[in-house]
Amino acid sequence: MKFDNIFFINGTAYAGKSTMVKRLAEKYNGIACEENYHNELLPGLDREKFPYLTYTRDLQDWHDFIRRTPDEYEA
Repeated sequence: MKFDNIFFINGTAYAGKSTMVKRLAEKYNGIACEENYHNELLPGLDREKFPYLTYTRDLQDWHDFIRRTPDEYEA
């Protein structure tokens, strides 16, 4: 999978990261992928295309989360 025009903004707490991400998304008609962004997008994501974003959607309970293999956890 190839992505174009992706930007990562990082920094210390209260540095304005979330504000900058929101403003850039508004200005350039983008998607602000901030903390918990996937909660909004989750219903429309295909499990086959986005397995590492949708895995929590299909968990039965917390046991499934902690029983992941090391490879699943790393991914």
